[in-house]
Amino acid sequence: MSHRMGGRSLGSQTRKTENYKLSGHPSLEQGEKPKVLVVDDDVSVRDIVVESINSAGYQVDSCGNGQEALEKNKAENYDLILTDMMMPSLDGLSLIKNLNLQNNDTDVIVITGFGSIENAVECMKAGALDYLIKPFTLDQIQMSVRRAIEHRELRLRARERDLYRQLSYEDPLTGIYNRRFFDESLKLEIVKANRHSTPVLLFMIDIDYFKIYNDLQGHQKGDKILVEMGQILKSSCRGYDIVTRYGGEEFAIIFPGIAKEEAPNLVSRIMEGVRNGSFDGADRMPFGSMTVSIGIASFPDDATNGEDIIRCADVSLYAAKRAGRNTVKIYGSP
Repeated sequence: MSHRMGGRSLGSQTRKTENYKLSGHPSLEQGEKPKVLVVDDDVSVRDIVVESINSAGYQVDSCGNGQEALEKNKAENYDLILTDMMMPSLDGLSLIKNLNLQNNDTDVIVITGFGSIENAVECMKAGALDYLIKPFTLDQIQMSVRRAIEHRELRLRARERDLYRQLSYEDPLTGIYNRRFFDESLKLEIVKANRHSTPVLLFMIDIDYFKIYNDLQGHQKGDKILVEMGQILKSSCRGYDIVTRYGGEEFAIIFPGIAKEEAPNLVSRIMEGVRNGSFDGADRMPFGSMTVSIGIASFPDDATNGEDIIRCADVSLYAAKRAGRNTVKIYGSP
């Protein structure tokens, strides 16, 4: 395998991460550094990735194949595994499936080449948190690992307080997060973005002609559409993207660490998911199928705070509707 590493030099990457004193996992519970396992059959790449993650302040182990990773994780219970997609004996997807069979709570990031993006998406469907595309920089490695550990910290804290089961943060119809959770999460992500100088992308999504569907099919089938749409949006996103029902037939998605330039790829995934969805009676809709309009805004490109980015995304959404619906508008673009 051929890889190019760029970005900051390893010697300059000396920032230490915080210890996480949380219950539910040995390293987090005891205040130790989070433990990461790097799995790659290419020794040179593996060593570079290990050194990069280690220099960021994490405990790092490594191995050369998926089978060995399963055995090491069974003994150590790592917080995060970075695994190459293509490996002999047990590839990245098989590794994730085996971890699922073991009911293991270790998070996984997949390392993939340009030619295996579809396989990486399959890994995400199987439960992977994110994927890194070769060639990647050392900054990208550290940012992805940091986001995964932060996501794990928040998830374990939420588990301690049972937030994921509290109705106050869950939309009772769709089962995804509600407006209250969106408001609190957006404030938190803006704070984190300011601290780490990273972007935040916001999608506002509206189901086109939903009132017409309700009038034609009835409110019970309309509710079913909302549930199905929520699941499609959730399955189109990474594990730490925040998918919420904003209100009525409108949804909002917060993408931490994603720049505006990456929006077209995200849009493509969402539009494809909606296009392939099985919506009863959608053939009677104006477009002959169920469609959505999307408005997009970015922090800090378009906004200085949470209220600003919501306003900008709303402006873009209304522009998408005025343009005829079933379309996407990015704030600041024609």
